[in-house]
Amino acid sequence: MPQNPVIPLHSLSDRTNLGLDIHRIDANKSSEVAGYGAHRDDHYIFIFQQSGSSKMMVDFQEVSFEGCVIFCILPGQVHHSKTAFDAVGWFIATDLASLDDTYRAIFEDYMAHPEPVPLSIKTAGILDKSIELLYEMLQNQEDLPFQQLALRSMIQVCAGTFASIFQQHKQQHWQGNSRPVIISNILKKMVLKNFKTLKSPAEYAEALNITPSYLNEVVKNITGFSVSYWIQREIMMEAKRLLYYTDLNIKEIAFKIGYSDPTYFSRLFQKVTGSYPAAFRKEYRK
Repeated sequence: MPQNPVIPLHSLSDRTNLGLDIHRIDANKSSEVAGYGAHRDDHYIFIFQQSGSSKMMVDFQEVSFEGCVIFCILPGQVHHSKTAFDAVGWFIATDLASLDDTYRAIFEDYMAHPEPVPLSIKTAGILDKSIELLYEMLQNQEDLPFQQLALRSMIQVCAGTFASIFQQHKQQHWQGNSRPVIISNILKKMVLKNFKTLKSPAEYAEALNITPSYLNEVVKNITGFSVSYWIQREIMMEAKRLLYYTDLNIKEIAFKIGYSDPTYFSRLFQKVTGSYPAAFRKEYRK
């Protein structure tokens, strides 16, 4: 695939000034979507597949959608569509400002275990009606009092439905809201936002006002992995994105993710992934 000096970043403001874009998903548009290629977005994407099957690549992970499911892609994740077989549903893109902070926290927490979440017939029907109404409001903009306020409120209804489904799925499949679970979730969100500058478990423990040993014990008991794993996971994922999707050299990539010593970065990359950066680039670009 052709490479770029940087990973393309798609901005929602280039398409609309409303902070919201909605369109139907159908098999006829699958080639159009696939034509976008691998890219990041500066906004959230919600996918509601009502029927059919499709596949996407999201940060080197192939995600398969079968039947009636929902999925979320966070700002900054590299993704592209692969295939779609009679897929029908909805695609929603919304900016960060349109989402309630409570909902955003749920979406970011959900990405710790990203997978399409199946819907019941009843819930799917409610979600479809909500999105259909939001779509009609978006398509029929009139200069009426409170029009924008009503539109924003309807966005919250749809986002709240997605959040509710994700939260229920989490509660059914993962641990509850004990203090260790809360600490682990906070840690993963902190790492996602700060991995370029904070690279040691001690720095995160200090920010959380707990000891490094307690933080590591809690996170390992809940997730099965150490704090260092979660830090390195984000660092290496960003490094892989830059190695695969851009033509930046190793030194430039090291600097972009917070390492002043490219040699140290290369050794760390090899230790974590099993191959050196140049070898990874060569292998995955075959």
